[in-house]
Amino acid sequence: MPRQLTVHTDLTPEDLARIAKKELNPRVRQRLLAIRLVIMGNTVPQAAKTVGLKQRQSRNWIHRFNAEGLDGLRDRPRPGQPAKLPRQKEHAFRERIVKGAGKKDPTRNLRVKDIRRILREEFGADYCLGGTYFLLHRLGFSSLVPRPRHP
Repeated sequence: MPRQLTVHTDLTPEDLARIAKKELNPRVRQRLLAIRLVIMGNTVPQAAKTVGLKQRQSRNWIHRFNAEGLDGLRDRPRPGQPAKLPRQKEHAFRERIVKGAGKKDPTRNLRVKDIRRILREEFGADYCLGGTYFLLHRLGFSSLVPRPRHP
């Protein structure tokens, strides 16, 4: 028989329900509800099945909750390459692209190589071609435009 897991907290199930109701992140809310069910006397497999988690995940979240409290239920930052264009500059970049071609641009419409130049010169972010397309897509821009037809 598996060892019984206990939750170490001064919070009551009602407190956890209130916190979960105010929580904006659905993943954290799901974890809070699983812990609440365990505190109420359910087994970890029962609580996991009720909230839609695997047993191993529920056990891991209970251990993190016991060690770190409510902050332990939040996702930790994941490793990865830092963004070349900081999030604070994305709004300015978006406005610059919406504004369209400027005097330095050789054509009326911005091409990806023009956008790469804008990123490099105006925002200090050196993107490759694929990275530029990925950034534009993430910001909601579409690079596909139908070719004009001759009348």
